[in-house]
Amino acid sequence: MAAGTPLRRFSLFRGAGLRHLEASATDWFTPCRVRSMGRGGEIASASVFATALGPVKLVYAQNSGPQMAVDFTQQELNYVAMFALGGVNRVSVDDEQAVCSAQRATILSPQMVAGMDLSGEYAQLHLRIDRFALERRLEQMLGRAVTKPIRFRMDMDLTRPALASWMRGIKVLVRDLDDPFGLSAAATDVHPWSDFLMTGLLLAQPHSYSEALGQANRNGFRPRSLKRAVELIEKDPADELSLATICSVAGVGPRALQREFKEYVGTTPREYIQWVRLCRAHDDLLAGNGDTVTEIALRWGFSHVSRFAAAYRERYGTLPSETLRESR
Repeated sequence: MAAGTPLRRFSLFRGAGLRHLEASATDWFTPCRVRSMGRGGEIASASVFATALGPVKLVYAQNSGPQMAVDFTQQELNYVAMFALGGVNRVSVDDEQAVCSAQRATILSPQMVAGMDLSGEYAQLHLRIDRFALERRLEQMLGRAVTKPIRFRMDMDLTRPALASWMRGIKVLVRDLDDPFGLSAAATDVHPWSDFLMTGLLLAQPHSYSEALGQANRNGFRPRSLKRAVELIEKDPADELSLATICSVAGVGPRALQREFKEYVGTTPREYIQWVRLCRAHDDLLAGNGDTVTEIALRWGFSHVSRFAAAYRERYGTLPSETLRESR
């Protein structure tokens, strides 16, 4: 490959056939079927380079050969931004279409099933962000729960100032990754780059929560009573947090507290407590911080494990036992 190949230190394979490309989809792509559209039996081959920074994966893929067609075989599970570094990719989801080219990119959201037409000699950088990590970041920015997947506008106009700034950051990151002595090479469990990428995407690309996010940024004020209540809940969400206890710490009555939570957090105190408990349990399950689901559920204040499992599945789309098993 050329010396300027992005992520060149992280080669998965080079010049492989399309069946090999399909097989790699489990770890680095969405499961798909790939077809060469070349005439006269001309066969396409692919090279893939990839690395992960916590919840964010960067994948560089290059098609050496004729035009290719790619069809997803299942719904997208995560958020995937695609940037053309050579050639054109025409992406379709139902009746919606977008194009990856020099000045435009495409982002897919969970539950989408996409089809793609890749031009000959096409090269693309993928930015794949774990669904729940991005939604957790949005929850932190909003100060309330996110109950549905974020739906981004598919088409990304890279000439817009905010997206252009975000793209400059991605280019700096890729250069840093290619430096064995760069900041990204430091042995650490902290991933500041992933925080930047997630926050920047949420601010730069329109999505289903953009209006709420803009409102939250404009109205950063919160009553002191609400701040005291939220601090109490987040300090020890597993504690016995009755409405009377929260009101006592907040210094307001039940009606006033309910009104403040609805106005500034978008939920009730009880729902907010469950949201925080689910987040803490999810973190422990992902990290394998417990021998059983029951142990983790009880640790975070869930006395009924079956109800916890149902609430967890509704929030995260999987069972807590599956998350714990995958963590191991």
